[in-house]
This record gives sequence, C-alpha cells and structure tokens, in this order.
Amino acid sequence: MKTPIHRHPAPMIVYVSKGRLKHTKGDVINYFKAGDSFIESNNGIKHVVENIGKKDAVLFVSVSSVSGMPTTINE
Repeated sequence: MKTPIHRHPAPMIVYVSKGRLKHTKGDVINYFKAGDSFIESNNGIKHVVENIGKKDAVLFVSVSSVSGMPTTINE
C-alpha cells in the first residue's frame, strides 16, 4: 500500500503500532517500525507514505485541528 502524494494542513502525531513504513518528503526519506512515533508537521509539505512490510501496517493518528478543516489534502 502506498498513499497518493498529499499534505496535512494541521499537525498530526503518528504512532506505528504494527508494520514498517517508508515516509518520503521531497528528498528526505525516513523509515518507521512498530513502536516508533513521529510528528507530521502542519506546514503543508507534500509527502508519500508506503507500507514496506509484508503485513498490514496499523497506525494511531491524533490530529490537532479546527472544526471543518480537512485532515488530508491529496495533490
């Protein structure tokens, strides 16, 4: 599974419960595995997230936003 290129207008805290992810933002690539967490910034930088594990990835995401604001904008 690979997301389409997208961005977030509000900050997110992401916890990887299961799986392995490749997170590509421009020329910067980060890898995350079960037990890792990261902050997805709210400065609107486009990125892609790919499940690189053999099993499904499970993420818990907390978003700090306002009513009516989308959490994700596909590009």
